[in-house]
Amino acid sequence: MLPNILDGAKVLFFSSKDDYGIMCDTECNVVAHFKYLAICKYDDREGYYLFKCNEEYEVESDFLCDSIEMCMSIASNSCNKEIIWIENK
Repeated sequence: MLPNILDGAKVLFFSSKDDYGIMCDTECNVVAHFKYLAICKYDDREGYYLFKCNEEYEVESDFLCDSIEMCMSIASNSCNKEIIWIENK
């Protein structure tokens, strides 16, 4: 289970472990495998962040969105799969 805080932001929703893509460097070498997704909110910032995390729950990529729904939509579209989101209570 993901931590309650990632990179200083509160985790609102998270995914189960799965393959959510990879990140490559400029020479097309794989530098990260995304295994978890999280939708997070910083207390002192506007918007919501879609975090793509590795197997150790480290944030490898982030994307700023206007809403939670936008984060969910972008995640589904970028991963080409329906994602079951778990609310972090």
